[in-house]
Amino acid sequence: MANRILRRNTTFFGSISVSMALTTIVVIVMILLLALTINRARENDMVEQYSRQQMAVAKGWAAGIEDLILGVERSVILFSKRSPSKILNPHEAGSHLKSIYDEMGGRTHFIASLDSQGAVIAGYPSWPLDEIMNKNFPSNSFVEAVRKNRGMYLSRLIFLGDESSHEQRKRYKTVFIGVSVLDANNEVSGVIVAALSLSAIKDRYMTPPKETMLTDYWIVDDTGIILTNATDSLVGKSISLLEGNDSPPLKTVFLSGSEGYGASRFKIDEHTKDRYIYSYAPMNIGSIMWSIVVVTPYKNVVSLLRKTFVSIIFGAAGLIIAVIVAVFSIAYIGRRRLAFEERMKRLKEREDWQERLLKEKKTIDGIIEGSPIPTFVIDRDHQVILWNKACAELTGFAAQDIIGTDKHYLPFYSQKRPVIADLIVDRDVKGLENFYGAKKVEKSKTVEGAYEARDYFNNLGGKNRHLFFLAAPIYDDKGEIIASIETLQDVTAEIEMSRSLQEYAETLQNELTENINLRKEVESIYNYLQSLIDSLPDRFYEFGADGIINYISRDVSRQKGLASPEIKGRHFTDFVAPEHTEMVLKKWEDATNGIYVPFELETTDRMGAKRTLLINIRQVKDTDRYVIVQRDMTEFKELERKFYESQKLAAIGHLSAGIAHELRNALSSIKMSLQILEKRMTPQGNDLKRFEIARREVEHLETLVNNVLIYAKPAEPKKKPSDIRKIIDHSLYMAEKNIMDKQIRLETSIAPNLPDINADEEMLAQAFLNLYRNAVEASETNGTVRVLVSLDGADGKTMRVEIEDEGSGIDEEDLPNIFNPFFTKKNYGTGLGLSQVNKIIELHHGTVELQNREGRGAKAVILLPLDSIS
Repeated sequence: MANRILRRNTTFFGSISVSMALTTIVVIVMILLLALTINRARENDMVEQYSRQQMAVAKGWAAGIEDLILGVERSVILFSKRSPSKILNPHEAGSHLKSIYDEMGGRTHFIASLDSQGAVIAGYPSWPLDEIMNKNFPSNSFVEAVRKNRGMYLSRLIFLGDESSHEQRKRYKTVFIGVSVLDANNEVSGVIVAALSLSAIKDRYMTPPKETMLTDYWIVDDTGIILTNATDSLVGKSISLLEGNDSPPLKTVFLSGSEGYGASRFKIDEHTKDRYIYSYAPMNIGSIMWSIVVVTPYKNVVSLLRKTFVSIIFGAAGLIIAVIVAVFSIAYIGRRRLAFEERMKRLKEREDWQERLLKEKKTIDGIIEGSPIPTFVIDRDHQVILWNKACAELTGFAAQDIIGTDKHYLPFYSQKRPVIADLIVDRDVKGLENFYGAKKVEKSKTVEGAYEARDYFNNLGGKNRHLFFLAAPIYDDKGEIIASIETLQDVTAEIEMSRSLQEYAETLQNELTENINLRKEVESIYNYLQSLIDSLPDRFYEFGADGIINYISRDVSRQKGLASPEIKGRHFTDFVAPEHTEMVLKKWEDATNGIYVPFELETTDRMGAKRTLLINIRQVKDTDRYVIVQRDMTEFKELERKFYESQKLAAIGHLSAGIAHELRNALSSIKMSLQILEKRMTPQGNDLKRFEIARREVEHLETLVNNVLIYAKPAEPKKKPSDIRKIIDHSLYMAEKNIMDKQIRLETSIAPNLPDINADEEMLAQAFLNLYRNAVEASETNGTVRVLVSLDGADGKTMRVEIEDEGSGIDEEDLPNIFNPFFTKKNYGTGLGLSQVNKIIELHHGTVELQNREGRGAKAVILLPLDSIS
């Protein structure tokens, strides 16, 4: 135990040392961050102060250079105001130019006078002009610009002289100041040119103070070109080429027209991009703006401050290290002293704990002995050291018979075998599986290292019992198992209750399954009946005694339930037209009084068509609900009307047939008499014409009578296998006279290998003849009539005959009545021709249809199903 106390102390003091080390590291890091922050702020302040100083230098230089250039400009302008004759005279101009050059005190390389053509006629000093004297000035573009400007003009950077020459005076860079010379007519007669000495400007005005740290300075013209710098290495370059990754557009900054400063990376040479501090000030030379830029390496400005910062950091680091060493030394000594004191204290506490443990053992034994939970304890030798009273009552074995023995198995098993406590003492996990695998042994979820199981025992303590075992190890201070405790719990009542609940749950589950199946059957029957009701032509309404609708058949909006939300809860009169509401309510009142009389309503549907509805109200038996059955009688009424009309037509047909029969006999006699008289009398002239008119009218009446007889009393067709081609040819032969009279062009197209049809050839020929006559009558003279015969449909079981003309077609309003008897738009005719065609085709189980062709004319389509007639 003392070793454990020592280990705890060591760990405790070790954790203190780690905490102190971490705290020290954090403090050091915080100090370093604070120092870096302060140093950064001091660097920014120093850069700010230095930038302001250099900006003042740039402003001073800019003011001096402005005065220099303006002085040169004034001198040249004063000279240009003289008489052109003196200016353009080489001898007089030379002395004047020398005096002006001397006044400028070396601020120019030379000053020259040019004539109106740009040739140099005089200049001083002479050495820069020796090679071009009396020749055109080297920069023609500059001369042209001065002439055009008719005043002072400042050129860009110009390189003069031989770059390969070793004499410094023979090669130089300059900026020309030019002024035009105007004659009496205000015309340009010459140009005065002064070559500004950039080296003189640099030596005179751009000498940095000795105490300054700047390394370069630039004069930048209005196009961003560097005119001069400290070493002349950048002369002629654009400042845009010096921009680094983080620098702003330098041309925009330096030529903004205002002074300023900043810090950025410049690409001074090809290999490095160092950080520089720059200050700049503008120069206004007439309408042209230049800028003075002063640059200093950033590291030169802050180098001294950084050296001081490094020295301070090293000093602080040494002080911190000394403090750390002192702190850890003090901590180590204190830890040793505290460890000794703690050890002595723990030794004394050990004695106190031993006394307490003895007392607690007695207390625990008393608690276990008095516990209502049956419990026993065995030692590592499997000897029972505790068998409490509850255990004795449960098993029927007294404590004095069991304690000190290894017979704790006797209450449970007839032969010696280990219980769970024995297996835990031996750490025999396989034994647990072998002896208690069937008892569902498993690790305890609440007690570490414990196992639990269930078993059933007959006549345990005089009763059959279900027991729950829980056995756990008891450890010493070294973690070794020195004993095992096992508790027993009688769970017979719980198991019996569980079985009862399980049986009850199974009963409920069976009932629920039956209810679900019953519900499914009810829903299936409901859906079946619903489908039957929805498929009926009648519509059903179901509602309560208050007239509120509960159900409507064929409700397309219904998803679940008897009615959709748009319908359910509404009164049935909401679906009755206002003009019928009073009558329907009267019938509803009769129905509630037991008087059920069907009635009819004439309504208008959504399309505006008139509909006749038969309404029948009945009460659902043994309920207060009612059902309305609504039947649409419109088609029935229409069929009824047509039936009555057909009966009338049939009566007229029979009467017409009788009259026609009598007329045909009379017409036969008249026709015969006319033929006999014509032979006997041999009339000539007008008499012959009258005989022909009488004969033609008799024939017309015979045709009319025959048509009436065919329509009123159609004979049954005498069918036989026939060739459709022969029928078509025969019918065309009969129509030949009509076709020839109007010179109609006839086109026929009959498919080859057509099968024979079982038909009455004469009747079909008569039907085709009537259609030919109609086509010829509808066509103009020299028109065309086409006859097309083919098999129709994919299965080829229908004969198709088409007769087309190029007439005026049929009016759309006449198409529905075209087959009605006696319907005609001709000035002559009976109106029975197409009725006769329709009747003949119907007798052959076919169909005939008249259609208007696209463009012009009409078409008759006859379909004769081969299955029905062959």
